[in-house]
Amino acid sequence: MYRDTLFYALALAGSERELARQLKVAVFQVENWLSGADDIPERIFQRAIDVITEASPQAIFRSREFLSRRSAPH
Repeated sequence: MYRDTLFYALALAGSERELARQLKVAVFQVENWLSGADDIPERIFQRAIDVITEASPQAIFRSREFLSRRSAPH
C-alpha cells in the first residue's frame, strides 16, 4: 500500500525530482523507495498523502497519462 501511494504521488508530481522536492528528500531516496530497495517511512507515507490530497486538477489529469503509460503492455 505504501509503495502504491508513493507511486501515485509520483504520477501527480510528474517526476522523481519534483516528488523528492515536495517530500523534502533526496532523489535517490525516492528511487530506493519506489524500487523496493528501502522501506518507506511512515512520515514519508504521510507526506505522500499530502501530495495527493493537495494535487491540482491539472496534476490529476496529467497523472492519468503517466499511469496509463506505466500500465500499458510493453
